[in-house]
Amino acid sequence: MQMKRTHLLSLLVLMAGLAGCGSTEEGLEQGHPLPAAGQTLLGDERDPPKGLNGTTPSCFWAPGSQQALRTLGAAALDQGAGLLPGIPLSQVSASCRHVLRSAVECALTPEQSVRDPVTDELYTGWWGLAPSWSSGVLDTAGRRYVTACMVQRLNYYGASVPILLEGPHSAITRNTSYDAQYAIEESTVFGDLFSSTAPLLGLLPAFNVYVCWESLLPQSCGLLGLPLLEKRICDDAPLCGLVTLGPCDLSCVENGPYWKCRSGLLSPWWTETVRVKLETATCQ
Repeated sequence: MQMKRTHLLSLLVLMAGLAGCGSTEEGLEQGHPLPAAGQTLLGDERDPPKGLNGTTPSCFWAPGSQQALRTLGAAALDQGAGLLPGIPLSQVSASCRHVLRSAVECALTPEQSVRDPVTDELYTGWWGLAPSWSSGVLDTAGRRYVTACMVQRLNYYGASVPILLEGPHSAITRNTSYDAQYAIEESTVFGDLFSSTAPLLGLLPAFNVYVCWESLLPQSCGLLGLPLLEKRICDDAPLCGLVTLGPCDLSCVENGPYWKCRSGLLSPWWTETVRVKLETATCQ
């Protein structure tokens, strides 16, 4: 997904005087390396489940990246001596290696790290949604939580926006002490990229991921709330597999403070969902 500069400028003109849920941190170009999840932003120290989004959709949805993620999911992340499997640059370019780092940050804890043997970069975990992936195949719950985490970290503009992840997983259980800072409930996502068998031809979706928006998002982010939900996650839904389900209460039921969702009336329920919450300042 590459936006022409003229297109971006036109969009910014239309948005003058307004703000949206995915448009902070102006000046970051598409393809800018994803900051580490815990990197200090705007002088604020962040600890899990706080973090940053910023993965570019073009890198994430690329066939080479999707194949690499499927390969990683089928084996232990640590192949010995703390090294990832060797994913060649011909498959995932140097400018898109942040996709691999995002997978590690979503899956492992801050105490776990693996090194990319191709670039020698050290990837350190953050959210800890599948820590056992370090030493074994990614299990079903891990596949679903890591997928949802990675999708929630996408940003149409390639910008880095502060986010808070919540869901029915011990690593991201709701902490009410964060409610004042992260007051905007934006969206909930569920899906599983790792078990997809869709051909990676670059012409059809690599997998389906489902997203619903929280009921107060339009009021929280004004008229631009809903359009920018899709722009934050992906710019072209039919070609990337993003399926927007509308308001969460149409496709989901309450699961404690979270949602249990399904993609259709006859589809099974998914409990492994991940919600993103945003800072109030994001939409000011």
